[in-house]
Formats: sequence, structure tokens, C-alpha cells
Amino acid sequence: MTPRRIWGAAARLPAPGALLFLASCAGAQVQHPVTVTDSQPVAPVAVRVTTSQPRTTQNARRLDRTMQALAAGLAKSLEKAHIVAYPADPSEPTPHPNGSDLALVVDIGTLQSGNAWERELVGFGTGKSRLRSHVVLYDERGAQATSLLDFTVKADSGSMPGVIVSAWNPIGFGIHSAHAIAREALSDGHEDADRTAGAIVGKMTEYYRTNRWLPPEEAQGETAGQETAE
Repeated sequence: MTPRRIWGAAARLPAPGALLFLASCAGAQVQHPVTVTDSQPVAPVAVRVTTSQPRTTQNARRLDRTMQALAAGLAKSLEKAHIVAYPADPSEPTPHPNGSDLALVVDIGTLQSGNAWERELVGFGTGKSRLRSHVVLYDERGAQATSLLDFTVKADSGSMPGVIVSAWNPIGFGIHSAHAIAREALSDGHEDADRTAGAIVGKMTEYYRTNRWLPPEEAQGETAGQETAE
């Protein structure tokens, strides 16, 4: 990214006072959740990550990396949350009826990598990355796969200030620019996938708690924590 382009992006930003209202942290939001209570005992969860976004030569590698990172992050985080899960068998359709487990299907509908340099140097939403996923938890234990939990997760890199706000101080700008370059060099590009996985596990944990599917020791620990907070 050239200096001319950086300053051009900065010039398009609103006045400094308005920027305070634009700044927001990176994160993931769960939207439009629909839940159905299941009275059956808990069962292991087969996890599958798919994508409905058209694949091109420009985004194919990014899509594959994001899908792999999201699947790995979900498996690890679900295990930490005491939810038994495993990768779905690629040779079998997921979900499918007359099974014995649950199926968690995450479909990536929108993946925009944005521009990392603009995010780090300019900020305030410039070059923002976005990841939108549709998530459905199915019960495969029947003649038809039944939807138990249905929601959308929107993750993005936020709109925090970039290092260009230090441009009035050449020394400070140089130091912060070096930090931005280092952060980008160390980044694996999976931040939005990690945020999405965290939001999915949070919603799954909430649903499991409602169905009393969490292990007794986990439920007792949460209750004790709530009483302490009160």
C-alpha cells in the first residue's frame, strides 16, 4: 500500500469529533436466534463448515483457510465448553435423517478480507474485514433432521483508530507504524474466524444450559459463579 493511498484514505475520513462515534472494537454478534427445546438426552455433535459464497481464483485460498480455521476453532472451543463434538464425515451428507447424533452446520455466506494495512494505519472502519455465517444445529435422531438452533453470526475487525492518528508526531507515527507492521506480519488472518467460533460456542453453551445438557459439575460451577457475582 503506497503512502499516497494511505493519505488518500485518511483524507476521506470525517472530522476528528465525528470519529469518536465511528470507533468500535472488533467482535462478533449473534443475530436472529431461533431455538427449539429438545427433551431428548444430549448427543455428540458432528461439526461441518461449508460456504455458499461463490468461489473464485481470488478468494479460493482465503475461503479454504477460513473454513479450516473455523472448524478447528469450533472443535477446540466446544471441547473446552464440555460439549462433545467431532468433525463430520466428508463422505456423508450433513445433516441426515435416521442418525444418532446432532449436527452443527456453519455456512459462510460472506467473506471479505478487507485491507490489513488500511485497518492498521488508517482505521475507523477503513479496510474492514467481514465474515458472515449462518449457523444451524440439527437433531438427526429421527425420520427427518430437525432444526434446534438457528442463528447468524456477523464478525468484523471493528472500527478502531489506526496509527495515522499519530501522524502529527513523526517519532510516534514511526513507532506505531512499526508495531502495525509487526502485528500484520504475525497475524494468521483467522481473527474473524476465531471471533465467529467464540460467538457460536457461546450460543451453543447457552442452549445446552437451557436443555440441561451440560455436565452437572459445569452447571454447579456456573451457578456458584452467578451467586458470587450477586
